[in-house]
Amino acid sequence: MPPRRIVLATAGSLGDLHPFIALGLALRARGFQAEIASSPEYADKVRAEGLVFHSVGPTLAELEARTGLDRVALTRAIGRSTVFLFEKLLLPHLEAAARETIRVAEGASAIVGSTFAAGAAMAAERLGVPFVPVALQPAIVFSAYDPPRLPTAPWLRPARAGLGLALNRLTIAAARATTARWTGRVDAIRAALDLPPEERNLLLDGLEGRDLSLGLYSPLLSPAQPDAPEGFAVVGPAHYDSEAGGPVALSPPLSAFLAAGPAPLVFTLGSAVVNDPGDFYAQSLVAARRLGRRAVLLVGPEGDASVADGPDAIALPYAPFSLLFPRAAAVVHQGGVGTTQQALRAGRPQLVVPYLGDQFDNAARVVRLGIGASLGRGGYRGRRVAAALERLLRDPTGVETAARLGGVAAQEDGAAVAAEKIVDLLSLSRRERA
Repeated sequence: MPPRRIVLATAGSLGDLHPFIALGLALRARGFQAEIASSPEYADKVRAEGLVFHSVGPTLAELEARTGLDRVALTRAIGRSTVFLFEKLLLPHLEAAARETIRVAEGASAIVGSTFAAGAAMAAERLGVPFVPVALQPAIVFSAYDPPRLPTAPWLRPARAGLGLALNRLTIAAARATTARWTGRVDAIRAALDLPPEERNLLLDGLEGRDLSLGLYSPLLSPAQPDAPEGFAVVGPAHYDSEAGGPVALSPPLSAFLAAGPAPLVFTLGSAVVNDPGDFYAQSLVAARRLGRRAVLLVGPEGDASVADGPDAIALPYAPFSLLFPRAAAVVHQGGVGTTQQALRAGRPQLVVPYLGDQFDNAARVVRLGIGASLGRGGYRGRRVAAALERLLRDPTGVETAARLGGVAAQEDGAAVAAEKIVDLLSLSRRERA
């Protein structure tokens, strides 16, 4: 009998793809055929891991052509507005994505989907198979007890009762009312797929009404809250950081650099914000030199490696965080949840420079844990960065806390736990059908 198939649907940057590759490998280890449905750019990487790949959704080039924006302008537009993300990128492609997922998931036992793979839930409903939604970061769970920290709602704070909790609930209700205008467009797509109207809010209710939904992030960032949807579990992060698929290794130049001196500062903007770096890397190098520290600059595939203009620095397009971060003195990054959790697991102090989306919330959680600080992108100048890093590195309590929590985070294996929960769900479904 061939293995049962599970389709994993995701959309976005490498930070959205990598956890699903990790989950796919964990499901394969349990006897399932894991198949990833995502942007065509990721085909080679997924197949290099021996997983089945399905192209679903537009390529980056197609998005650029349809919006009239290059990747820098796209990154900036997403950073400025969630409305742009939903109304210009997600909704126009939702029906096509749903139909493509229906086609590739025919005969599958279940569909697992990330927040922004919105067509996946419709595909599962149309095919009559279980759908397991995945939150890759606490910010999209929208708990009134532990709400996201957002630039547009700076008054939101963790609360257990009283006025704070009431204010959080009121803010979330206002967000629900504001985004309800998308319901008509979603229902029109659902009608075209022969599905009934949907009561769930596209932005806020992706985890609701499921037998199983997963928080694929560290409970150190946020455990499941009292108002979590029934069936929701925070299982830990699903780490994966191979550059092209297959074994993970540091490049020979980076290995030689690390071996040649003391632990460096590591500066990265992840895989999305790196499209709009500004003078981040130049100012980072200024900061490192003010402190007399060596620097590793991860500038991305389109980045300028010449910024590292001396023996005290090296610039590379990519390096696996799991191997690099433990050898850093501190990590300066954009606050993507994958980067944040890799630095957390490495036990290193973090300076977070948020740019868009959930990065502001992740930065706030790093500060709340006592393992780092946050600095606004507009204030990212060498002198200020150096001062912030010096405070972090000279704070014995923060350094010790980062190391201690790193030991806890190193034991988390969200991919394995999530895979077991999915297997249990499918086993229960089969028994109920029998």
